Amino acid sequence: MSGHAIQIKVDGRTYSGTYKVDRQILTVTTNYGRKTAEVGPRVPHATLADQLLHDLVREEKGRKARRSKRFTPFLSLVQR
Repeated sequence: MSGHAIQIKVDGRTYSGTYKVDRQILTVTTNYGRKTAEVGPRVPHATLADQLLHDLVREEKGRKARRSKRFTPFLSLVQR
C-alpha cells in the first residue's frame, strides 16, 4: 500500500511526512516518528493526517527543547 504525501508549515518551516489508511487506522510517518489514529466516519483523511503531523512536530520540538536545556550548563562550562 502506498502512502500519500503531506506537508504543513509551523513557525515558517515546512514539515513533511506520509500517511496511509489500513483497516480504518490512519498512520502518519515522518523521519522522527509515527502516529496513528482511528478514522472517524466524517473526518477527511487529509485533515486527520495534518493534525497527527502537527502533533508529531510539537512532540519533536519539545524533545529538542529538553535536550537543549540539558546541555546548556555543560556548554557554559566549556565556554569559560
